[in-house]
Amino acid sequence: MRTEIRTAEVKTLPINKIQFIKGNRDLYENHVQRMYDLIEENGFVDTIKVIKLRNKYYAAEGQHRIEALKMHNIKKIPCSIIDWVSNSFDEVHRYIIDLNAHNKGWNLYDYIKSWADDDKKDYVYLKEQIAKYGKNLSVGSISTCYDGKIRLHNSIRSGKFEITDKAFSDKLVKELNSFIGTFGKRKANSKVMTSAAHHIFNFKGNRAKLLKAFLIVASSYITANKEPLPDGEIAFQYWFENAVVPFHNQIK
Repeated sequence: MRTEIRTAEVKTLPINKIQFIKGNRDLYENHVQRMYDLIEENGFVDTIKVIKLRNKYYAAEGQHRIEALKMHNIKKIPCSIIDWVSNSFDEVHRYIIDLNAHNKGWNLYDYIKSWADDDKKDYVYLKEQIAKYGKNLSVGSISTCYDGKIRLHNSIRSGKFEITDKAFSDKLVKELNSFIGTFGKRKANSKVMTSAAHHIFNFKGNRAKLLKAFLIVASSYITANKEPLPDGEIAFQYWFENAVVPFHNQIK
């Protein structure tokens, strides 16, 4: 157990000496602009966390603020220097992920992108699938097709995610995408699609047959009732177990 708490030394660094490391989340122009406006109104009263590695400084977080400060033509900024991370880019990357684990600014896609940037092949593939199907399906729904989780997706966030059945997951995401392409998001929102992916992925029997049953029963429900599929986890689960699963048993 560590008895001494490490503390960062605060220094003023030239802003052009601070580099970004792959694994930081994407920059969003609207967020940079928001930071620019806040700094203009209130000044800059914070520090940027940077990691010292091989006599260079890498931003551990705060890249949107750094870009906003550059727009204000700020040349030097106060930084909290983290100098106890292992002399390895892999360790720095993991430290950045851990540092931001409870940062509400990091969404699921930020984690996927970060681990994909670290050349983890399953994350690279998942990111590609999000780019391919993201128009109709949410990041969460697509991720559920590959990890089966209905929320949190802890394995994805932690860097431990592995695709267990690529062929089936590819079929699942493709069919759900086509379903939304036919009926639209108003008839089956992202929560519904995530729930469907969760139940189908984790089914202990013939998952391909269950997927077929879902598509048939869901299509008939929307067409007959002229209304969306049941929303909410409990309502959807009740409908799924009492309509989709029994129909699945009738398919040969």
